[in-house]
Amino acid sequence: MRRRPLLVFALLTLAAGVLLLGTPAFSYLPDFTTPGPQMDHWDFGAFPVTWNLNPSAGSNLDTSSGRTVADVMQASFNTWTSAPNAVVSVTRGADTTVSAESSSPSNINLICFVCSDTDFTKDSETLAVTISTTANAVGQSTGHGGSATYVGQIIKADILFNPNSNLTTDPGGACSLSKCQDLQTVATHEIGHFLGLDHSAVVRAVMFPSASSLHTLGYDDVAGISLLYPKNPPDVPTGTITGTVTLTNGNNVFGAHVYAESVTANEAFDGSVRKTPIGTLTRPDGTYAIQGLPADSYIITAEPLDGPVSNSDVSGYPTAFGQSAVQTSFTTRWH
Repeated sequence: MRRRPLLVFALLTLAAGVLLLGTPAFSYLPDFTTPGPQMDHWDFGAFPVTWNLNPSAGSNLDTSSGRTVADVMQASFNTWTSAPNAVVSVTRGADTTVSAESSSPSNINLICFVCSDTDFTKDSETLAVTISTTANAVGQSTGHGGSATYVGQIIKADILFNPNSNLTTDPGGACSLSKCQDLQTVATHEIGHFLGLDHSAVVRAVMFPSASSLHTLGYDDVAGISLLYPKNPPDVPTGTITGTVTLTNGNNVFGAHVYAESVTANEAFDGSVRKTPIGTLTRPDGTYAIQGLPADSYIITAEPLDGPVSNSDVSGYPTAFGQSAVQTSFTTRWH
């Protein structure tokens, strides 16, 4: 199981377009399961994937706009199921009275605002966490009467909201409570984790680890979800930029954030997706592959994860490759 929270808010050379040794890092950043490491994702053909809401809510939720929690959750899931270039099949299941993540059965993917056994005291700024269960061996039970067919198959995911964080269901963010956050933004981010995505270091992406007020996906989010659940043929054709990041002494850089940013005003998705850079992290051999790029002209930048996104925000990535942390002892360069 892995938890993914959402919070309030030396020189190198870059060889773009040249893939050197090893398998490239993935565009965007999925969660990984070892051995492999393998990208975590659901098999929508194995069993119906549903979300199950416990509709109970505390005084920390402002629903005075008339928009219910269920309305917000459905809109947030719709954001991902309607993403271009991807096929995502998740529907609403029956509501549930389960109020503890520890007692959530395998056939329920719990959405809970009042869960009593989730400890948010370690970081009071955490707005929500997603706890996913994946198979680490072929043949493991899925809890749905079948067996896992690949390592990294997600078989259960629960989204738990901090009962001490004030949230509003108002689509414009209006709230009568203090220090209020937009529920749809938080929910959309957590559903990205539910589907197998880790945090992104692209500031304007939904999967950036600090809360904002984003209800629509960015190019980076679309690249990530289409990597896990590709649509064939895609709605918008895309390509890949590959390369390697090394220090001037020739050593490879692990965990450099490499991103492609358009230098034109082109809109590949007819305005339905916010235009953002698309990024990835380098693998231990310094290689990267930025996938999901619409046809355009790009500047490629490599930077260390030394803030605002840091190693703690992507801690599962170095672990997946047997590393203790990403490298940050270098300066930003672009090509």
